[in-house]
Amino acid sequence: MKKITFFIFLLSISFCLGQSWSTGTVSLASDFTVKFDVDSSTSLVTMTLIGPSNVWLGVAPGVAAGNMMGNAGDDAIVYNSIGLQDRNMLAGNGMPNLDGSQDWTVVSNTILIGVRTLVATRAINTGDANDYVFPTTTGPIPLLWAKGGGLAFGYHSGGRGGTVANLTLGVDRFALTNFSISPNPSTSNFTITLPNKNSVAKVEIYNMLGKQILIKKLEEKQTNIEVSEWNSGIYLIKVTAGNFTQTKRFVKS
Repeated sequence: MKKITFFIFLLSISFCLGQSWSTGTVSLASDFTVKFDVDSSTSLVTMTLIGPSNVWLGVAPGVAAGNMMGNAGDDAIVYNSIGLQDRNMLAGNGMPNLDGSQDWTVVSNTILIGVRTLVATRAINTGDANDYVFPTTTGPIPLLWAKGGGLAFGYHSGGRGGTVANLTLGVDRFALTNFSISPNPSTSNFTITLPNKNSVAKVEIYNMLGKQILIKKLEEKQTNIEVSEWNSGIYLIKVTAGNFTQTKRFVKS
């Protein structure tokens, strides 16, 4: 019981107010995009990766576009036939190493008409020397990218390149600042409260296995969510308004 109480206390700390930044949708190739949303209130980064569903996709944040293989230990994020993987560069030809710790949590992984949309989260700073520490201020983020000719991770026969994303303060921050979940934890229901009524907001809810439990428009300032039939555990509550997304944790007790 003490461990559960302490864990909930740690979660409550992450709900403190903070600012959020976004790269917006960044075109890496004609059929490959990425977006990073950095939220200091939850200490989480949300990555949205969109590309062909039949090839592996890779992006390396923080690696200069002119340094096509990166430096030894530079962060690399790869989705392939195994799933989403943390890897790090070799600073030369060859397959990036698999990290000892896998820090990304897949929130959703959907395919529609041959296009994969992958949403995943991880801590802004994981404490792993091989993981890029996302900035919590406006400014440039260099990105390398590569994709394969199939899902098996290997040579980047689908192309590679580099670009620079601009991290800016979330333009729709006003719509989500102070959005709250109460009560949390709960056994029967909880209420999502927005600071003001927003006709374009929506909520998506996922369990920790990445399965979508619910998707719903948030057309009122307060929306009640029934959870009595859910299994006990932690759920990710993802609220989107315009181009801005914020994710918080909910505990079903």
